[in-house]
Amino acid sequence: MKKALLLLAFVAAVFEGCTESSIEPDPQFFGYEYYPIAVGDYKIYEVTDTKYQNNVGVTEHFQLRERVDTSFLDQTNTLSYKIIRSIRQDANSNWLDDSVMVVTKSDNSLILMKDNRKRIKLIFPVENGKQWNADAFNANEAESKDEFYYSDVAQPFTVNDQPYDTTVTVVQGIPANNIVKLDDKKEVYAKNIGMVYRLFKRLSYCNQTESSECDLGSGYIIDGHERQEVLISYGNLR
Repeated sequence: MKKALLLLAFVAAVFEGCTESSIEPDPQFFGYEYYPIAVGDYKIYEVTDTKYQNNVGVTEHFQLRERVDTSFLDQTNTLSYKIIRSIRQDANSNWLDDSVMVVTKSDNSLILMKDNRKRIKLIFPVENGKQWNADAFNANEAESKDEFYYSDVAQPFTVNDQPYDTTVTVVQGIPANNIVKLDDKKEVYAKNIGMVYRLFKRLSYCNQTESSECDLGSGYIIDGHERQEVLISYGNLR
């Protein structure tokens, strides 16, 4: 009888150990490596920013740095990070602080707060086709309709001849490309690096037929904004 009880206790202990280990989160499965973050981390992007008005584009080139300055516990006792954004004209210029963001990374999501507005940038686990409302915290805002979704999970990506083996693309909103509108917004995240590419492209084309220079379908840009950010350097300052 004692042997039977001991055997039963042993089996129960083994089963309990297996159960506990099976619920441990697997970083590989959840995709946390697509946004690693630690105090001292920095990323530098080459930015091309073009604004259009009456079919004329004005382009600026500059560099943008995002630096993780400090970490702290927020009101929900969740670890958050203060990120300072700085800009400079080129590699020979001094950095000038531009703005501050706060990133909160939990087991389920990554939230970025800028200008007192929260956006859900990523959700976990990372899976092809998974959708979420990026503006779930901004339900009272008229523009709070952006549905983000994942595509090309764990796929290679190359930008400016720089290849990345394992990336995921976050499509921001429903892309549109027709004779009166182009809307294409996305971010690409590389495993163990973070964001390596950002595209914001929103153009409004002529939809009138009265003017010869502004015919419907002519590609005449009434107004718009196109911005690309390409990672050129990253590391840790500590």
